[in-house]
Amino acid sequence: SSSSSSSSSSSCSGACSSFSRTRRREGFERRRRRRDSKSLTVTCASQMELKERLELLLEVGEYKEEREGGSVDWKYTGVSSECVGNPRPITKEEKELVDFMGGNYDRELARLYFEKRPATVLQKFAKMTQVLTKVLLEWRKQEAWPEDLRTRGKILRKAVNDLGPAFIKCGQTLSARSDLIGTELAGELAELQNNTEPFSTEEAMRNMADSFEWDGPIAPGVPGPWKGNERECKPGDYLFKELSKEPIASASLGQVYKGKTWEGDVVAVKVQRPEILCPLLLDMYVLRLGLVALRVFWGSDTDLTPIADEVAAGVWNELDYRQEAANAMNFEEAHRFLPYIKVPRYIMEYTTERVLTMEWVDGKKLGQLELDKQLDFMAKAIEASGAMLLQTGLVHADPHEGNILYDEKNGDLVFIDFGLVSTVHPRLMEAFASGVINLITMDWAGFAEDFKNMELVPEDENGNSLFSKLNEETKEWESCDIKDFTFMLGNVMDNAEMQDFGDLVICVQQMADNYKFLCPPYTILLVRTFATLEGLAAKCDASFNMYEACLPYAVRRGLAPTTEEGKKELRDTLINSKGEFAFENFQESIDLIQRMQVDEEEGQEKEEEPSNITSAITGRAPEIVGSLATAPEGSTIRTIMTEADTVAFVSKVLNVINGEMLAVLVSMLAASIQRKIVSPSEEDIVKIAKEPVSQESSRALKKIAGKHLSSLVTSGPKGITLLLRVALLSSFVFMGGLFRGSLGSFFLAFSNLFSRMSQVLNSVSKSIISHSSV
Repeated sequence: SSSSSSSSSSSCSGACSSFSRTRRREGFERRRRRRDSKSLTVTCASQMELKERLELLLEVGEYKEEREGGSVDWKYTGVSSECVGNPRPITKEEKELVDFMGGNYDRELARLYFEKRPATVLQKFAKMTQVLTKVLLEWRKQEAWPEDLRTRGKILRKAVNDLGPAFIKCGQTLSARSDLIGTELAGELAELQNNTEPFSTEEAMRNMADSFEWDGPIAPGVPGPWKGNERECKPGDYLFKELSKEPIASASLGQVYKGKTWEGDVVAVKVQRPEILCPLLLDMYVLRLGLVALRVFWGSDTDLTPIADEVAAGVWNELDYRQEAANAMNFEEAHRFLPYIKVPRYIMEYTTERVLTMEWVDGKKLGQLELDKQLDFMAKAIEASGAMLLQTGLVHADPHEGNILYDEKNGDLVFIDFGLVSTVHPRLMEAFASGVINLITMDWAGFAEDFKNMELVPEDENGNSLFSKLNEETKEWESCDIKDFTFMLGNVMDNAEMQDFGDLVICVQQMADNYKFLCPPYTILLVRTFATLEGLAAKCDASFNMYEACLPYAVRRGLAPTTEEGKKELRDTLINSKGEFAFENFQESIDLIQRMQVDEEEGQEKEEEPSNITSAITGRAPEIVGSLATAPEGSTIRTIMTEADTVAFVSKVLNVINGEMLAVLVSMLAASIQRKIVSPSEEDIVKIAKEPVSQESSRALKKIAGKHLSSLVTSGPKGITLLLRVALLSSFVFMGGLFRGSLGSFFLAFSNLFSRMSQVLNSVSKSIISHSSV
């Protein structure tokens, strides 16, 4: 009877599940057809309104005025034209805005839209002035109060919440920079990362039902806008099998519920704040006006409004959750070579423009971890950021503490919230890499060239860079040559302590008093990303150096250009007119890698406390750079190595190998052997995964080796002599590394054994003392 009942129940459950899937599938398909129909209607309407919008643009004369005013046509942007979101409007006002914009964000149309609504803009300005004045007065009033009695931080946080999502995002970014705004303010703003003011579950469920076009109850116990008797409901009548009755977290654009699908997946369901589109675009417009006012106030020629446009375009895309899911999948695919990066699986069947459903992931935020795991967390996060900026060009542009979780089971980093993702043009990646290297090697002439390539200085109509200097007497900008600019750059940089991005910003501000700089739109999202990560790293490692941490990937990118200009420059640098490998030009990269290894060893010998984060990344420089040998992006350097004259190439390599370099090679091999012998618990605190950066086949490398080996064998006595010398040196490095690594591992294990014995004896002695006292 019992088994019969169980069987019957199971059968009924299966039938209900089948019915549930069929009903939801039909609902989803119906919703898709309706949306396609609506999309066609909107497109037609948008085309009909195109003439009106163009007439408005021509009437205002914005394009003509901008060109006459010296506006810049930027080559690079951080928001990819391929990643375009289409927010779905709810209210009549939102539909009017989306129709006016033609579906996609356009800064001129946005400006025209709000210029036609001055009352709305003035009302927002009035609210901002009122709220900020109240906060400022309260802040000054409580300055002399004891810290435990102050409430001004909470007042500020509430004010930021009241001002809207755009201001919340600014607050989230600033919360990571306690070094700039103080610990009191940073601590309060940090609450905005996961605990912004939530909206009611009733509104959330109404938004969800509207977005899914769902006419039934949302989940058992959470009916949503549906009115009926739940007792009469069957499993197939619900959208979700389970859903929390209250949000478990709230953010600037939405809030998250924990649920379960009918397919058995435990999920996080993010629901967008209702009626957010117009307030958010209004905030962006007001920010744009604020930047115009700043430009007038400072008397600056630099147009800062592209910064607001860049953020607005990113936020517009962020309001379409389907685009966020696509960003996440692209990000995961691009960073597969870093095995510790994880991205939740997005469930598209349960995802719309305003509802995002992804697998539930367990993890802790940085502040919830012990120090050793905080260091591991940040070492991996910083290495990942270097890879994003200099290798993949796909940057998570909102990496505050609430958007990166740490899986304590395996040490993985789980990235979430991909609404803002910045893309970096390959030519920019090459310029950034060159900039990092030139900054560390203090090559100011090269650094000045990097300023040109990063669009930080003006150009003429032919694309030639125009370095401009302020005439103190006439207060007019005058042209100057790159030598003058380089001299000034060297003077400023030599007197600065270049530890982080903040130091570089201060230097640029000093130079901007006398030399003209531009602020490309791509900078805002990148600066936000790296300023946030740098602030988080400083919390657990005061000696962290962002530039040195990025150096391995900078060297890698410098040797792996992907643009035609970059490939030509590298080939011209490494192959001279005789077809020989110009080893002296390659020496800088080797010196940098060697320097990273030597700095780490010297810090250990002096028993100093080197930066665990920086040294964990720079210690992997040989792996990161060396993996180019078989990586797809290493094709340029492999081609150059194949083309080089063998005898001249090998002769130069052997001539520059001295006792110091051999010692470094032996040390690198010994360290690698020791890592394989010593158990993970006995290694350093920070443990970045040691898997190869690339999984590409090594056939190309074998081909290069075979070509040069064959050339040496057929080059007569000189070639044979060189081959014997290579074999001798290789044997020396291998035997020396094996002996040193094995011996080091033995002494380390012996030391750990005595340390553990000491701990046991100490524990036993304490136990004896406690018993004797009793």
